[in-house]
Amino acid sequence: MPQLISKFKLYLYLFFFIFLSSIFNYQILENYYDKFSLKNININGLSHKEKKKIQNELNKLKNINIFKLNEDQIIEKLYKFNFLENIYVNKVIPSSINVNISKTLILGKTIIDGNKFYIGKNGNFISTNLLSDQNNLASVYGNFRIDEYLSLIKILKKHDIDREDIKAYYYFKNKRWDILFSNNLSLMLPAKKVEESIKIYKKLLDNNNLINIKIIDLRVSNQIILTNNNE
Repeated sequence: MPQLISKFKLYLYLFFFIFLSSIFNYQILENYYDKFSLKNININGLSHKEKKKIQNELNKLKNINIFKLNEDQIIEKLYKFNFLENIYVNKVIPSSINVNISKTLILGKTIIDGNKFYIGKNGNFISTNLLSDQNNLASVYGNFRIDEYLSLIKILKKHDIDREDIKAYYYFKNKRWDILFSNNLSLMLPAKKVEESIKIYKKLLDNNNLINIKIIDLRVSNQIILTNNNE
């Protein structure tokens, strides 16, 4: 009988030891997850308005264990913000991440189906609701593809045409552009050989041959038609 009681005590002690050990281990595990769960998200490189929208989206990742959180999960959350161009994510142990972001260069503004959009260098039409107000942007009119507009901008930059001097771009169904400058000079470009036409405009500009001119018509190959302000 005494031997039976001894075994009973042994089992009882063993039971309490396992029970208390489990509670202790659970507390350690709970403290571990709490200490290394994501609590702070620091976003750099954006205005307050832009940052707030992104912050609200990334807050959905809070309380995830930082060791289980990878960069792809963060970038996936940011796909909807199509004004972003470069994203760098850095974990700061135990519970923070730094997100360094740069936004694309805005090259103009346009209206599509009655809604206002910015035109990004990254090839996206960007809702104006996503960004802070962008000042001194040229308006772009017509049913154009964004790559067609970016191609024109690339040519203008190549030949040192200052985009800040441009008030508006007009795109036509025959796939050609007119450019309206801030001095109200209008440059009419052909559908083809656009770069050659920009070179001609540049020569006229550099030689001061545009005094009192309101329209430069380069639509016809090998022809320069100038209209002055008095006509």
